[in-house]
Amino acid sequence: MKKANRHYQPWSLEEAREFVINYLEGIKYRDVKTVISQYAEKVERTFDAVAFRQKEILSILTNAEKGLGQDKWTKEFQQVIQELIEEGKYSKNKLIMLFE
Repeated sequence: MKKANRHYQPWSLEEAREFVINYLEGIKYRDVKTVISQYAEKVERTFDAVAFRQKEILSILTNAEKGLGQDKWTKEFQQVIQELIEEGKYSKNKLIMLFE
């Protein structure tokens, strides 16, 4: 099976923001697998590549207690999560619940 066109490409800060916004909007009405699958298709990445970012975000929010190890964090997603928390629309606990 062929990998998606952008499977190995790093995520830009703008792509990280877009993913988080898309995920938070989609998770209100659909299950996680559907949200990830639809987003992966939209941005030409594999399901696994997008699911990996969901786990990275959970790890960032829980200080690596859940999800991935801290060595897998990217500065783009760390910044996006920090911005989201500072914005005040979501609490850290609410975000953890949504990304679990």
